[in-house]
Amino acid sequence: MKKKVLCFLLSLQLLFLTGCWDQRELAAVSMAIGMAVDVGENGLYKITVEAINPAELNDQTASGNAPSVVFTLEGNTMSEIAHKMNIGFSKSLIFSHMKTVIISKEIAEKGMLQFIDFLERNREIRDDFNFIMVDEGKAADVLKVLYTIQKSSSLKLTRQMSTGSKLWGSDPDIRLTDFVNALTATGREPVMATVHISGNPKKGASMDNLKKSELDAIVEIDSLAMFRDEKFVGTLPIEQTRDYLWTQNKIKMTIVSVPCGNENYMALRIIHSRTKVKGDIQNGKPHIKLSIRAEGYINGNFCGPYPLNESSSYLMYEKKVEDYLKEQIGKMIHKVQKEYGVDIFGFGETVERQNPKKYKKYKENWDEAFQQAQIDIETDIKIRRAGLTSKGALLRKK
Repeated sequence: MKKKVLCFLLSLQLLFLTGCWDQRELAAVSMAIGMAVDVGENGLYKITVEAINPAELNDQTASGNAPSVVFTLEGNTMSEIAHKMNIGFSKSLIFSHMKTVIISKEIAEKGMLQFIDFLERNREIRDDFNFIMVDEGKAADVLKVLYTIQKSSSLKLTRQMSTGSKLWGSDPDIRLTDFVNALTATGREPVMATVHISGNPKKGASMDNLKKSELDAIVEIDSLAMFRDEKFVGTLPIEQTRDYLWTQNKIKMTIVSVPCGNENYMALRIIHSRTKVKGDIQNGKPHIKLSIRAEGYINGNFCGPYPLNESSSYLMYEKKVEDYLKEQIGKMIHKVQKEYGVDIFGFGETVERQNPKKYKKYKENWDEAFQQAQIDIETDIKIRRAGLTSKGALLRKK
């Protein structure tokens, strides 16, 4: 009896020790960490994939070889091209660790539903990669530019976007899910970050670029791309990208340089920020109210003889920052309303959520209603401290 029980337990244990039916050995696969999509010459799409060379990303095993391999194929569907990549790559590609997908401006103007459908359906591709547009040139060139600190172009872009979002507000932090949700919503249009290559892309793809302190080429965050449905309509400069993020409650930390006459400025380091949005339909047009609350500390001041050991000085500077933010954010929203007429802010979603019955009438033509919307902005800024000194060098000199 004991032998039967023992045999049964051993057999049961074997069930949990069986291997995965679709397992693949690490030595037989390559990690695709970046993808670029351009318009094809002989097909609909030209896809470029960056696969890493793991040994070169480890300081102990690096020998000065290329940190990644880039290969390009053309075809009429994304799925076809992805499965034909072994025409050039020796190992099977795994897309589950992809960090960036970069599209060219031509692709964005043409429309992106076909390849977005592939990205969304593919069970190996996660939705946590950065979705980026290149403002000019080929998307493939972005994957080829090498960088000294993060040798892989895709890994560098991922860290660059994350840091830019946290420290200043230059990246809207758009993932595939964010883009698709905005694409299918009735009260919001999609956006994504754009980049451009500063310098010579061909020289930037050379290993010599890794050996220079002043690089031949570098990929820079450039602006914010706006879409109507899946087609590109225009961009906002990087300064107004930060203003856009104020409206989305996505400012984690930033520096606001407030002019105070005679080319002088006061720099305020924002450390906490919160934005609330209310939406309604009044007198036949949308009425949106933005309430922005933020606090920070002075990081630099050349705005005159106002010592910060007096409460009146704090109140004056707070008023300057409030007026400046209100003006800049208002200009950005007005520009989007009048020049592009696309609700990238999600004001329609806000109205629908807070007043669904009123929104129903404008649902089918929300972008037209958005162009006539009244936008009220309220700012409340609190300066908590003045840094390490209440009297800067300007006052001490006097």
